[in-house]
Amino acid sequence: MKLVSLIGRPGCGKGTQAKIIVKKTNWEPIYTGKLLRERAKRDDFMGEKIKKALSEGRLIPTPVVFNIWMPKLIEFKKTESTEGVLFDGNPRKMYEAKMLEEVFEMFEWPDFTPVHIDISREESQKRLLKRGRGDDKQEEIDRRLSWFESDVRPVLDYYRKKGILETVDGEQTIEEVQKDIVKILEIDD
Repeated sequence: MKLVSLIGRPGCGKGTQAKIIVKKTNWEPIYTGKLLRERAKRDDFMGEKIKKALSEGRLIPTPVVFNIWMPKLIEFKKTESTEGVLFDGNPRKMYEAKMLEEVFEMFEWPDFTPVHIDISREESQKRLLKRGRGDDKQEEIDRRLSWFESDVRPVLDYYRKKGILETVDGEQTIEEVQKDIVKILEIDD
């Protein structure tokens, strides 16, 4: 079982690259943002809290994220045909990184590769303003870029110190980024 996480600033192309990899490999994707947006549609306390946090550009608490992930991870563990799991954009906090490590250890999944799709803050801002999604207003963009530095950057540093972080230049074309990721992950192209 191969475990991969695509991590980077908002707008770096994580989602695009994740979709390409899933098509090439048949790995199981965990699109946390999509799962959270789906959960936010439920008319209950947690749905309302998630919806509010997402609309304000805030991070969802790690226990809530894990509550959404765990049923999927358990399902993947039970399915012997699952060759890999791809996380799109997580972990986003040290707490998540440590919890994932514990889950991977418990599930006896040692093959984890975090891939940092590296783009500058300026490039991130430019891309987010250009795509114009609902949460891509200047105030939300500034908040998301700030939490990347405060929350995600330590995760990248942690993985770098462990010697497992792979980094690709995310300011290349989609095809070039994809080619670099495929090479790192040793995916048959």
